[in-house]
Amino acid sequence: MKRLKFGLSILFGMIVLSGSLLAQSERVVVYNDYNFQGANMTLTESWEGGRGFDRIIKSIRVPAGYRVTLYTEKNYRGTETSITEDWNPGAGAYWINKARSIRVDRAQIQPPVTLPQPVLDSFPVLYAGTNFDGAAEAVERDKADLSDWDGSPHTIRSMRVPQGWYFVVYTKKNFRGKSYNINSNMTFAPGDAWYNKVRSIKVYKGTPPKQPR
Repeated sequence: MKRLKFGLSILFGMIVLSGSLLAQSERVVVYNDYNFQGANMTLTESWEGGRGFDRIIKSIRVPAGYRVTLYTEKNYRGTETSITEDWNPGAGAYWINKARSIRVDRAQIQPPVTLPQPVLDSFPVLYAGTNFDGAAEAVERDKADLSDWDGSPHTIRSMRVPQGWYFVVYTKKNFRGKSYNINSNMTFAPGDAWYNKVRSIKVYKGTPPKQPR
């Protein structure tokens, strides 16, 4: 009988631990070290700043269904960027040690964009996932307004640019702001200079464009 009771107590403890880990996995957790290590803080709601994690955040666990917006100033002010998946960009990334407040939202999960699957190497393609995965849109002409890719519902995380095609991407709508030429496949991750920055695209085929001044 003692063995049975002991066994039941172990089983009950495992069930409680499993429930605890599951509950934790469904919350946003910020860490003061890379690879989800070091001191951490679980966010059950938005964080306006302070509490010892000011400018020391190096990695963040983001459960499915959440959108986390980082700000460079307290009280949700300053430069911002949004992430919807675990964030661990490594040393040197722009947002390392820059977050001073964080807004936590339940992301409005949108159904995948229904588009004919483009034939690879025929047209340039924008992807919502890294490594040319997820919702996609073939692009064969200029796009002056990329609002659909401005974080709601998707962010451009990779681009497939076949040989003979060229992009000039801009930080503002209507081909304004900073620009950058892209003539090969490209992938973006949180912390990259052009992550969630592309607002319009010029598309060229056959002749490389001149670098805009």
